Amino acid sequence: MPVPNTKPSATRPTIIAISQNKGGTAKTTTTVNLGAALNAMGKSVFLIDLDPQANLSSGLGIDVINLGLSMYQVFTDKTVSLDDIALEREGMLIAPAHISMVTLEMDLVNKNGREWILQRKLEILADRYDYVLIDCPPSLGLVVTNALAACHYVLVPVQTQAYALYGVPQLMEMIGVIREDLNPQLDILGVLLTFTNRTRLSREVEDEVKNYFKDEVFNVAIRQSVKIAEAPLSSQSVLRYAPDAAEDYIRLAQEVENRVNQRAK
Repeated sequence: MPVPNTKPSATRPTIIAISQNKGGTAKTTTTVNLGAALNAMGKSVFLIDLDPQANLSSGLGIDVINLGLSMYQVFTDKTVSLDDIALEREGMLIAPAHISMVTLEMDLVNKNGREWILQRKLEILADRYDYVLIDCPPSLGLVVTNALAACHYVLVPVQTQAYALYGVPQLMEMIGVIREDLNPQLDILGVLLTFTNRTRLSREVEDEVKNYFKDEVFNVAIRQSVKIAEAPLSSQSVLRYAPDAAEDYIRLAQEVENRVNQRAK
């Protein structure tokens, strides 16, 4: 069994899973644009797409239909590494997903050490990147278990809409189980309010989330923006597509860096 993760240090990347079992919370948008903002700060960034919909990959211009290798092979073939599938986009390296990953849970269920596959594959990235960001599918299955067993931190995006906290208690329960059984160092880096606006509903949801999570909520929130929504259609991050709309992600990257540095001490 692999040794459980230690806190990140100067000799290994900080690994952050962006996870929420509720769909439509901006997990992929957060992963792409936080990665791009960290890269703009001079950090080396590796993005991993674990969602069979492959929106992170396609949103950065990767032809996900005609991929020869993807995260499916990384999980199922011992000879395929993250280096083998990595593609460069906007100064970041991307490990793309593919629709074949819809069967991954079933394909892994009888494998020995199935919870540790991603951690073992991540070892090749040690010392080479500042940040590894993992875009998780909206589920609490074996693929997400792999991400949480391999990472140092979880970033939880919550969109300011009705039923915003639906499913969050289950995610918190799963994080507790992962800490107990697989990764005792796993920590919640923060809860990110996404696509906030001036409506009464948005303000009420913000208050509800802050009351539930207290100081774990990031100070910065991501405001609703047409340009942020348009960026994936142009196969770019918002930092490249519309830099004037990227302020919130730049501030988020700075807050992430500050929190990581504080907790690594």
